[in-house]
Amino acid sequence: MNLRSPMAREDTPSHPLGALRATIAEATDALRRRYLPEPTDKIEVAAGPNDQRVATPDRRQARRRRLRWLAQRALIVALVGAILSAGGLAWAWRATPSVVGLGAWVRGQDAAHHAPYTPLSQVSPLVSQALIAIEDNHFYQHHGIDTIGLLRAAWDDLRAGRIVEGGSTLTAQLAKNAYLGGYDRSFSLKAEDLLLAVKIERIYTKPQILEFYLNLVYFGEGAYGIGAAAHRYFSLPASRLDLAQAALVAGLVQAPGFYDPWCNPEAAQDRQRTVLARMLTLGMITQAQEQAAQQEQFAFWAPGASRPHDAYCAA
Repeated sequence: MNLRSPMAREDTPSHPLGALRATIAEATDALRRRYLPEPTDKIEVAAGPNDQRVATPDRRQARRRRLRWLAQRALIVALVGAILSAGGLAWAWRATPSVVGLGAWVRGQDAAHHAPYTPLSQVSPLVSQALIAIEDNHFYQHHGIDTIGLLRAAWDDLRAGRIVEGGSTLTAQLAKNAYLGGYDRSFSLKAEDLLLAVKIERIYTKPQILEFYLNLVYFGEGAYGIGAAAHRYFSLPASRLDLAQAALVAGLVQAPGFYDPWCNPEAAQDRQRTVLARMLTLGMITQAQEQAAQQEQFAFWAPGASRPHDAYCAA
């Protein structure tokens, strides 16, 4: 899916990057002259018994001065690093797109795909619960970035030498689909993705973010948004989806083609069970509800079931 950015990039920073570098360089030189005089003390040693070299008081004082000089130097390096990081973050914040008007843009995308825009109040709460359970169970606790999940994903990415696990929150996935064309498989794009997620969380509430996500994400079979997905797979409005149906639909988000229930019914059923098990682990449903949902039968995996004439299965 090729999504255009809802907004153009904001104005560039008020001062050029070269000016920022010059200012930092001047500050660094001033701090070095003030706090980092070159140590000139000569180390004095004395001969001890058996011709062993023993540190004299002058040597110990020189060592202390040397350590103090190194500590001051490390402090300045840390301060310069902090200044550079803050400057880089401020520049990146201004350079990334504005997220104002995101809701109107999502509505426009649904209209372009001839899909209904479905308010969150008209979506079964079970859909939201299933989606949060399988995609971002800390959705209501973080502010766009799940630190623990991000660190775990970063470790896996470093070991692989490439992006293999996103560690993305629902907000970051929304930002990726809205502003990055659904692609963030590089470290620079991942950083932009996370920054945009923070921006979105600063402006919109959690229910608004969830509503935008459910109306923008692709569920496969040409269904953009939860309203189209509910109609496509179950011929129902999104408000009437039950637990088994909600779990199946939420499971499609990760890989709509692979988990397509008409094309890969076994994979779709396994994914549905994974979602239900996750909801049980998080205390969203009881074991009785999980078992009842697993036993619910759909035409997708009924013996001898045939695909609809317009079903699309990738080779």
